[in-house]
Amino acid sequence: MTLIDPPSPRPFSRRGFLGLTGGLAGLAALAACGSSETGGGGASSTVLTVQYFEGAGQDPVPKRILQEMPAADQNLKIEEIIGGSRWPEILAAYKASKKALANVGLFTGERIAQGNALSMFRAVTQQEVPRLSAAVPAYDMFQGTGVPFNTTLIGLIYRDDLVEKPPTSWMDLLDPKYKGKVGLFDAPQGITMSGLWAINQALGGDPVTLDKGFEAFAKAARDGQFGTVYNSNQTQFDAFSRGDVVIGASMLSTQVNWTAQGAKIGYAVPREGQLANPLYLGIVESSSEAQVAAALKFVNAMLEPANVAEYNELTASGSVYSDQPAGDKFKDHPAFAQEALTQALQVDWKVQGEALAAQSERWNRDVKGSLG
Repeated sequence: MTLIDPPSPRPFSRRGFLGLTGGLAGLAALAACGSSETGGGGASSTVLTVQYFEGAGQDPVPKRILQEMPAADQNLKIEEIIGGSRWPEILAAYKASKKALANVGLFTGERIAQGNALSMFRAVTQQEVPRLSAAVPAYDMFQGTGVPFNTTLIGLIYRDDLVEKPPTSWMDLLDPKYKGKVGLFDAPQGITMSGLWAINQALGGDPVTLDKGFEAFAKAARDGQFGTVYNSNQTQFDAFSRGDVVIGASMLSTQVNWTAQGAKIGYAVPREGQLANPLYLGIVESSSEAQVAAALKFVNAMLEPANVAEYNELTASGSVYSDQPAGDKFKDHPAFAQEALTQALQVDWKVQGEALAAQSERWNRDVKGSLG
């Protein structure tokens, strides 16, 4: 069994990980970076720090919007946190100081739930964000603290030149014929991104403790089913490229990007349903009035139908707005067939966020701790 660490870190990289240093006092000092307003020449300027993802088509839309915003407001300065690897740092900084390194950004449902446990995100109203009224109710679960943006889809990926037939079920991850060739994302994202949550659902397990999923994964770990544990999209790609792994779970958007680059990695829709993994726009509570005003401009710009459509097409993502159909580029992809979208598995991210710490502890003990 191989544990793959992320590549060497570089600032604001999704592929790298900037570790927490300097303790909570250092984090509290860093938090000021996301909430500063300075004066110069008698005129005050607003610094807005925005977090968004990079790679696989995730950065062009927010980057363009953020380049346009200062042109319309010369007193606005934009700072960016690009990539999701700094989330633990952002969360710890807010916990320590009630401030955050980012004022606004794109976050997964799991992270909105984690932030809400600390009252970290500011609730917005439909008056402030008019597009909220058109959000599909199943995705609008945070009462305004997380504004639905879109949803990525998680399914099975496989080396199409090394697997005889495409997988058809989440349970295929436990099929002995793939012994030693199944890859896992590490916790916390591994709970959903490695198929454990979906397998627990298929086995009828408790949706909070995920008991049957953990039991199945712990046994598989002891039996040598899992060959590699990775911590990023890049290290997952590397494991598949080398042939160390031939089957696993991943986002459709990631697989589409890899295939476009010539990788022999296929995507399969599990018969039990793909896992919906929505993104949300969130504004941090510690932001000043001026920062909130700027953050709302960013949120509303991101939600303009043309921008959502562009983002979804670049990332092979699905719409979470009733008046915005899927784009033409992926309309014939099996993942976007009406039946596949209807059957998509919906995680209660509020419940999942509350249970994540205990689940991660159990993952480290029963799954990762059982790997040979």
